Parts: sequence; structure tokens; C-alpha cells
Amino acid sequence: MAVPSFAVREIDKGCYALDDQGRTVALVTGQGYIDWLLRSPVTEGPLIDTVGRETHLSYVRGLKLQLCMPEITEPNMTGIVWETADNGTTSTVTGDAVSTDGRLVSRTSATIALNDDTHLYEWSLLTTLRNVSDQPVDLPWIEYNNIYPGDCGRCMLFAPEKKYHCTLLTDSGGKVWEFPHQHILHYGAKIAAMEFAEGTLGGFFGEQNVSPVCVVHESSLSPDWRICDMYFDLHCGARTAQPVAPGEELHWRYTVKYLTPPEVRPMIQSAELVPVTDQDREQNLCPRFELGPNHFDSPVQVDHMDDASGFRPRPPVCVWDREVGDSFRGSLRLLNDKKAETVWSATPPSQIPADSALTVTASVKTHRVTGKGVYLRLRYHTFSWHPEPHVEWVETIVSEAVSGTTDGWQAVTVPTLSVSPEHVDYLVWFDVVLEGKGTAWVTDVDVNLVRGSDVEGEDE
Repeated sequence: MAVPSFAVREIDKGCYALDDQGRTVALVTGQGYIDWLLRSPVTEGPLIDTVGRETHLSYVRGLKLQLCMPEITEPNMTGIVWETADNGTTSTVTGDAVSTDGRLVSRTSATIALNDDTHLYEWSLLTTLRNVSDQPVDLPWIEYNNIYPGDCGRCMLFAPEKKYHCTLLTDSGGKVWEFPHQHILHYGAKIAAMEFAEGTLGGFFGEQNVSPVCVVHESSLSPDWRICDMYFDLHCGARTAQPVAPGEELHWRYTVKYLTPPEVRPMIQSAELVPVTDQDREQNLCPRFELGPNHFDSPVQVDHMDDASGFRPRPPVCVWDREVGDSFRGSLRLLNDKKAETVWSATPPSQIPADSALTVTASVKTHRVTGKGVYLRLRYHTFSWHPEPHVEWVETIVSEAVSGTTDGWQAVTVPTLSVSPEHVDYLVWFDVVLEGKGTAWVTDVDVNLVRGSDVEGEDE
């Protein structure tokens, strides 16, 4: 069995690299994010000297953890300290943070070591939250960490590469619940009806080899979980019964690790699907939006894994019209009874691969549309940390607008969006816009993504 020999280097952008025998095991950013890259001492990997972007969304290369409690509003890291011990076989990073208003402080210590049974790395963490003010702080729900595998939350444009298809949670009775990864039905109310206890776990399942999980060993409050319906990050939290009192300190001790196939199989075999009712299906009935041709003839699925985004209807302005469309396949209908700008977005937005080109075409039809008309729009954006955290809207691309009353269906095209190889953490909103007054329909939307060397071939 290989024995770790951990070493820490400070690299660019105030970030650190945790290395083991010439390979970078994890990166830690100045914002308090751990990007855990390698699973074991025998996993191959490079020695990393630079961070292209601070960890966020699709830029996560491995498994994201946090030294900074997400619960602290607009947290500010006040310090990151490393300590390597036991002849380099363990390494501990400690992050301190304070809320913008100064009322709450948090500390997370994360120690990486080798599991003697699985021969995989694992992290042992202790997170504390303390109210340093002289007034109670009301926190309806407390989140002590947020875990996100980079290959998990990818939306439709990454669908062929997705590794994980569900989240499993174990309740206080030991039952395993399966939550399929889909983008429409939010699981908050369903999880709130369950009870959890110390010793329960949550994690990501579906990859053939291993599954990343969080096991809660100690919690000052009743353990709880949330699953984001956009990116499927696992919010590790606790239920509160009263405000956090002045001077009160809460703590959570937990492990983040990978389960091996012998550990995963019985969990998957015994898992029970989270109940999905007819009411759930009716409330979340909306047309799918996915890579390739979209005829709007089928809904987003909430019963199983589905990477499609969805157009949530808002009658009477935005309606899924399944009787009007090319060959009666269905369409999106927008109705403005007076001059207005109505935007019908496919939610959630999708991360878009670097070094790619995206082209969208569709068929539109209008009836007595005045004003600019109906058009398609791509809003290309990213998240930036500096000078302060904000969304950077990089580019907006629109198709030609169609107005008046058309004679049948008319083809429209959104000019190609080219994503450079350096844009490794960018997203795109797809919008159907009716600007003016009248009625418009959109159908047969074709989403074409070209990647890598094929992009150059297209240019030629």
C-alpha cells in the first residue's frame, strides 16, 4: 500500500496546492474552496502550478468542499492555515471566516489522510459556528458545508459526459432514499418530511467505480440535507428550533470520502425512490429543452434522471400549446394583449463547454404582432470573484425578430456563440422573447453544439 507524503505549496491567486509525491491532490482557493482532485496515492495526475479560475460550478475539477460556512451571509475569509503531521501522512487546512455584519464567525478544519481499508484518501472535518454579537441571530436553517462534484451538476450541454444520476440519503431509520437528478421538481418539501440522525449520510451515485459521500458523525442540531435542483450540489445542514444565542457555539463533525463498489451496491439495491405524486407531475408539467432537436412533444421527467432544462408555463402569457406546431408536435406560445416584453427562459441555465460553438435554430409563427416581434436570445455569462463576487454578462446574441402575421412557419437562427478554450466556467441562458403586442409561437428548436477540433473544422 502506498503511503502518502503530503506537502503544501502556495501558488497563484492566493491559492494553495496540496501535493503527494509529485501530484496535486487538492487545490484550496482564497475564498475557502477545496477542489479535491485525486482519490488515492496511486491515482495519476499532474503537478499543478496555477489556478485558471477560482473554483466555481463547472470549473470544479474533482470534488468541491468548503472551509467557509455557506450559512454566513457574504462570508469573508480571515485566514487559511496549513499543518502537515505524522511524517507527512496527514495534512490539515483550517479556514476562518466572518460574516459581513460581524455577528457570526466560523472555523472549518479539514484533515486529509489515507483510509486503511479502502486505500483511498478521505477528509475528516470539524466545522464550528459562533455568535459573537450581543444579540440572537435568527437562522431558520444552518448549512455547514456544500459538496459539489464537478461532473454532477452539468446540464443539457454536458449531458453525454454526466457521471452521477442520483443523490442517496439515509434517514434516521437506516432507509436509503433515492433522489434522481432532474432540473424541475425541487425536493425541499420531501426532505423536510424525513428525519435524519447522527451517522446518516448523503452523496452522489451512478459512477461505476466510486461514489462521494458525506457522513455526519456529530451535529449540535438535528442533521438535515438539501439538494439543489439546478446543480445538484449537496447542502449539508441542520434544523434549528430557535435563534443562535449570543456566545452560543454550534459544531459539526463529519467525513467526506468515496465509497467503493462493494459499499455502494447494497445501498443502490435497497434504495427507495422518493415519492413523486400525480400532483407533482401536474405542477411541474413543462416542455423539455435539450441538446439536439426540440419539438416540444414531451415533458421534462420528474420521475427519473433528466438533464433537460424546462420552459415553465405562465398562463396566459406563456403556454405550452400542444395543438399548434409543425405536424402538431407542439409549440411555445407567447401572448401579449398589450405592448410588453415577455421573456420565456429555459431553466436552469446550462454550463457550456470551453472550446465549443453553439448554434440554435427554430421555427416561429406570428399573428398580429406589432413592435419588434418574437426572437430567440442567448445570454452568455460567468461568475467572477473580483473586485467582489458578481455575475459578468459577457455577450448577448439574438436572432432576427419576426413581427406581423406570418404565412406559416418561418426559420430563424441565433448567430453562432463561440466559446474560447480559456472560458472554462461559463453558462448560457436560452430565452424566447416577444417584444411588442400580439401572439407568437416557437417550435422545432434545434440546439447544435460543436466541440474541440470540430470547431476549427467548421470555421474552415
